[in-house]
Amino acid sequence: MKSLATMVFLFVLANNFAQQKNIETKSVLLNDFISFIADNYSVSNLDATETPKKINNLVFLIESNRNNPSQEAIITLKQSFRFLSKRLSDNDQISLIAYSGLNGLFLSQSSSKQLKKILNALDDIKSHVEKDCQDGISRGYEYSNEIYDPSANNIVIMIRNPNSSNYTENDISTTHNYPENKTKKGGGAIVLTAITLLPELIAVIKD
Repeated sequence: MKSLATMVFLFVLANNFAQQKNIETKSVLLNDFISFIADNYSVSNLDATETPKKINNLVFLIESNRNNPSQEAIITLKQSFRFLSKRLSDNDQISLIAYSGLNGLFLSQSSSKQLKKILNALDDIKSHVEKDCQDGISRGYEYSNEIYDPSANNIVIMIRNPNSSNYTENDISTTHNYPENKTKKGGGAIVLTAITLLPELIAVIKD
């Protein structure tokens, strides 16, 4: 309990500092990650006026246990990042950091199109993660400040895994005041999203 309280304190401290540099925080459950991507990142990088959108500078904090995530979790993560890669541009940047069990940066800032590099890091987080990091959340915001780009959308996205052995979903929801994404507006909306994305998701799974 003491370590959990310390982690929450460090998160709040880091998040307050991040807000000073306009770093946004979002949170999503692992099982909702694909829906989150669909809702937040369009297929095209151009809006209706054909004006290029701001570059995305995304730092993902991935909840883990003390070893690599389960095979099921790794498969979900890999499919999700394949899907995300298709929806981002060459200029969009992704960084991956583990927290909770394993802690630390395991993929430094890379183009979203460097899919092989991203998937390789996800395959074996434990062998890629920094060895001297004690708190992944603090490291996430520290790294976000290091790579901060004033011309980009600087976002920290926490991917929460309730099946991680360290914390239950109840612990996370009651102790972390993370901004929630609004993907679940009703069962019909979820079904509609799934039907709309089905061909695209099938292509991702086949890859």
